[in-house]
Amino acid sequence: MRVPRRRFHVSALTELLLGVPTVLSSLLIIGLIGKVVLPQALWLLPTAWFATGAIVLLPTVDKLLAVLAHRLRKPTGTESAALQPLLDEVCGAAGVEPQKYWLRVQNSREINAMAVGGHVVGVSTAAMRLPPEQLEAVLAHELGHHLAGHTKISLLRWWYELPARLVIWLVLVTGLGIYAVGRRIGTPGARVISIVLIVVLAVAAVAVSPWVLLVPVIAPLLALQSRKAELHADRVAAELGYGPLLLEVLQQWVRQGHDLNRARAGMRARMLASHPSCAQRISRLRGK
Repeated sequence: MRVPRRRFHVSALTELLLGVPTVLSSLLIIGLIGKVVLPQALWLLPTAWFATGAIVLLPTVDKLLAVLAHRLRKPTGTESAALQPLLDEVCGAAGVEPQKYWLRVQNSREINAMAVGGHVVGVSTAAMRLPPEQLEAVLAHELGHHLAGHTKISLLRWWYELPARLVIWLVLVTGLGIYAVGRRIGTPGARVISIVLIVVLAVAAVAVSPWVLLVPVIAPLLALQSRKAELHADRVAAELGYGPLLLEVLQQWVRQGHDLNRARAGMRARMLASHPSCAQRISRLRGK
């Protein structure tokens, strides 16, 4: 058994690079705000905003995101007694301290698990009904995400993209409002004015957040890196000795029809899928 080295995987670094256009748009927006608020110190607000990136890496933020974004809760005493020894075994195999990671549980009827931030490993209540050895393999996969830096990079990218995404959201909401008012008035003149205002708003949004023009290219590439990250986490689990057990879990999911929706999906949906198919994961684990 080979213990994986703890370093950022290429899929995490590529995701970081793909986020650069959006982050630059966010920087432009923060700079424009700074120009209005602090015209004598244009550098201050952008610098302070970049510094806030350190905040999202704090352990407290991991716990907060686990609750708000994923509806994860602390395990009960019984759940902790079942999960903690499994995580201890996985961390022992990886050569890391289990105290660095916090177990969380999601109330769900679907078998699911996730890595959040830099410290949280979550499983669904349905996943806890897996045989202990299979659940341990699932935990090894999630630890693989932490060891490769996937979750930290995703969190940083999400944080630095927020200003740009917020502007686009405001533009969409405003545009829909203008369109609704134009339709409600109902006159040809009102409709023409509403369309003109929406076009002006869209042009202004592109000027402030030019990254939106790259979305058709960036979105599929980000999805591709996400799929590569999943395959790498499988590889880490296999290197820790959990390959055969992870195969059992994936084969069980195939029998339950997990790949059926993907097979029926169109090309665009498959390109934007964040996870590879179970069949592809099985093939990679088998070395084919």
